[in-house]
Amino acid sequence: MKFTVVTPSFGQLRYLRLNAASVADQRAPGIEVEHIVQDGGSKDGTREWLKEQALITAVPEPDEGMYDAINRGIMKGTGEVFSWLNCDEQYLPGTLAAVQAYFEQHPEVDMVAGDTIVVDAQGAYQCHRKAVVPTTGILRLGRTPVQSCSLFFRARLVKGQGAVLFDPQWKAMGDWAWLRDQDARGARMERLPRFLATFVDDGGNLGMSPQAIKETRAVYGALSTWHRATEYVVRGADYLRKFLDGYYSQKPFDYAIYEADGSRPSGVSAERRVRHVARPTWHWKGRAH
Repeated sequence: MKFTVVTPSFGQLRYLRLNAASVADQRAPGIEVEHIVQDGGSKDGTREWLKEQALITAVPEPDEGMYDAINRGIMKGTGEVFSWLNCDEQYLPGTLAAVQAYFEQHPEVDMVAGDTIVVDAQGAYQCHRKAVVPTTGILRLGRTPVQSCSLFFRARLVKGQGAVLFDPQWKAMGDWAWLRDQDARGARMERLPRFLATFVDDGGNLGMSPQAIKETRAVYGALSTWHRATEYVVRGADYLRKFLDGYYSQKPFDYAIYEADGSRPSGVSAERRVRHVARPTWHWKGRAH
């Protein structure tokens, strides 16, 4: 199976190096990986570094923001399964193998969402988020209960007749709008119950920005009177579904990620460092449930 991984890039070389290492080691017999990095004009050495990366298809060209960059990468991609992995995110060991096995066993499924580990800038555990397949009601409220770094989808959703790409008018909630549109067309998503990726929460993430708050408020403000009146019923049903699915429970576990290493020419540790989580928590400080 061939995977196309698109990474939108702009001035995040310190994270991009780690991101690329985590994609590169997913290659295995039967797994082909096409890693496309769309760089929108970095001036931190990213473009010079990309020229040296034989395993990356580097595309330095202007874009109209992250979602436009993702669209550009998707249009160039030739994989059977697509994903996008932002610079400050990493795949965990065996992620693409697990996704491939799931898709091969479930040809009727269009999208697979896995669980995500949230770390700080040094890779230390902060919390985790288990994926929840969104209902139409939850999407209507502007909520996105899956992390994009742990989301994979078949080429048929973004290629050919009826394809749905990202709307670049959204600067922070384009993934929500895309999932809403895919839900409207009847695309089927299922959860893969394992940790697939890590996400860095360093306080500067787009999903926590004033722009994200502005767009979320705009979505909520456009709700009908009926949908506002039934909001708490929809949320309550969602919390119950999470509880029954084991969202709020997690045994101690290990995870392995690449870390920065200034002593190496590549700037990346030679191997993934294994970290142990003795007290897992679903609570993400500063975020809603």
